[in-house]
Amino acid sequence: MKVLLLAPEQRGPCGVLDYALRLAAVLQEAGVRVTIARGERKGRLSVCAVAAQVRALKPDIVHVQYPMARYGSSLMPHWVAQLPRCRTVVTLHEFSRAHLLRRIAGLAFSRADALVLTNAFERAAFGRWYPWSRGRGHVIPIGSNIPWLSAQEPRDRDEVCYFGLIRPDKGLEPFLDLARLAADAVPQLRFRVLGAVPAGQRAYGEQMRQASGELPRLRWDLGRSDGEVAQRLAETGFLYLHYPDGASERRGTLLAALGNGAVVITSRGPQTPPGLESVVRFAADPGDALAQLGALRADPTAEANLRRAGRDWVKRHSWDAIAAAHLELYARVAGR
Repeated sequence: MKVLLLAPEQRGPCGVLDYALRLAAVLQEAGVRVTIARGERKGRLSVCAVAAQVRALKPDIVHVQYPMARYGSSLMPHWVAQLPRCRTVVTLHEFSRAHLLRRIAGLAFSRADALVLTNAFERAAFGRWYPWSRGRGHVIPIGSNIPWLSAQEPRDRDEVCYFGLIRPDKGLEPFLDLARLAADAVPQLRFRVLGAVPAGQRAYGEQMRQASGELPRLRWDLGRSDGEVAQRLAETGFLYLHYPDGASERRGTLLAALGNGAVVITSRGPQTPPGLESVVRFAADPGDALAQLGALRADPTAEANLRRAGRDWVKRHSWDAIAAAHLELYARVAGR
């Protein structure tokens, strides 16, 4: 099986690119011949460059991952998904909350041989827009780009972390609000921001740092390696991850936190799957999150149960399971 995987290089962090490269690695371990298509000529995105690779390689599958930071507003991946005489698989990492123009542009993906969505909610959303695609839509959950370490004890039960990209609508503002509330109510708590600043978001990151400058027990811990992030998640007590559309299995930061045994306080939304309430604690706002923190810190047994439940829940998101699901899909699309 030969697969050409579209994954243009990106300066700065990009979770989808990290996912694509990790997927390529686990597929290669499973015996798939994966070639990365950078899709560039002279530093510019180029459909012709990908087409040339297709002619030279003659892959069984051309796999497009979308969106990626490198694409920006480019329609290059949309054209790649329609290359003639190719079996194409398109993974859409987001659709329901994408900009209207991106959802309209999704028409170009609707005729792919197979569509991979990251949960049932996203598959249903795409199917409502493009009903003729429903029979080719598949759910393969994402995995954690951050490794999972063995249980670390004792935990730092006085620390609460944020983990994710430093950009709007990622839950950083509610986390900083929680730190402000705790400064007076629970002064022994410390707060840490783990993450990275994407290209184009430096001004926002600096704005958030300045706005939180009055918080003496807040630490900004940016640009760490995946291994260093995993170590921190395996040692910290709690994470507060407020997602605008609610916690779901398509949130890699949630998978990273739970897989490393951290207790997560998060938000509920339309994409939140049944059963997650036994794995995390839900909070409507930072004030509610502070109350949940207090209750958990007063009940070590409940806290320990959540840690175990979280590790059990993420097992279905192992990279071995993800690779197996892709192998089955590729074989079906290639007619093998």
